[in-house]
Amino acid sequence: MKKKLAGLLVIVLMVFSCTSKTEKDKWAKEDPEIKYSEAREKEVWGEILRGRNPALFYGTPLYDLAETLSGAIWFRDKEEIAQLIDAVPKEYINFQEGKFGMTIGQFALRTNNMFAIRKLLDRGLNSNIMDNMGNAIIIDINNYTYGSLPESLETLKYMIKKGANVNLYSEKAQSSTPLIEASQMGRLENVKILVEAGANPHFTCDFDLGSNMDITLDSALRQALSYGQIEVVNYFIFNQKVDFRTLRYPKKSKFHPDDYIILYKLREMFFELNSKKYQEKMKLVAYLKTQGFDYWKTPVPDRFRSTYSQEYLSKY
Repeated sequence: MKKKLAGLLVIVLMVFSCTSKTEKDKWAKEDPEIKYSEAREKEVWGEILRGRNPALFYGTPLYDLAETLSGAIWFRDKEEIAQLIDAVPKEYINFQEGKFGMTIGQFALRTNNMFAIRKLLDRGLNSNIMDNMGNAIIIDINNYTYGSLPESLETLKYMIKKGANVNLYSEKAQSSTPLIEASQMGRLENVKILVEAGANPHFTCDFDLGSNMDITLDSALRQALSYGQIEVVNYFIFNQKVDFRTLRYPKKSKFHPDDYIILYKLREMFFELNSKKYQEKMKLVAYLKTQGFDYWKTPVPDRFRSTYSQEYLSKY
């Protein structure tokens, strides 16, 4: 009896698998507006397809590679990944899947596989290609999510060697560039690598603060200031001679209309007294004084007065 039930179960699973594959094959040929509807994705795949789902590449020669890349990190076999990448037809290396517009290289980044990115670069991967949201590998590898991963810096350097555009500008991705992304996250080593490779530290772009505000300028320096990345700020001002005067609040600003932002942003940087970052901040404060900008006359924001001691506030 047990043998009959086991045999029946095997038959049922085989039929289900065959039916499932037939349905997936049909899905792969459907028009995008049908196949990528939530109802259809759930019907075929049992879930809504997200950016780390290998099903995005189903029906292409990239599917097996995507499945392998999406597996658990500790089970990944570099030799197997390399073989799968070598087997990908050349015309599919920069193929963009239909839902998000990702290349297999962008998928490798999302699945935290720097080794695969380097192997794909050897096959001709274009790290400047943007997906539907304006994301590109050369920009994203410098951000909070991927910039601290093992082999990230090595991969960034290799990407640049293979022709990545270190000045790539993505208006869709919140007006970002590789340098703006690295500066925002305080990745000084990334910043230096990008600048040495030709990234323009003086680049500015329009930054829309909303319908009730003027357009003002964004830049790598502005992002470093806004996120309290004092070491990156000082690198730009002292080493790259970036002019902080280009950064001003818009004329319609509620708080500091048409004023320079640097002193106010410094007032929002809190570091332990006498720490390295505090010393970097005081170095900048002293320099600004020589340029006619007195940090100590800039008011302490009211919201901080109840949080920090008067002694600290008099020195920070």
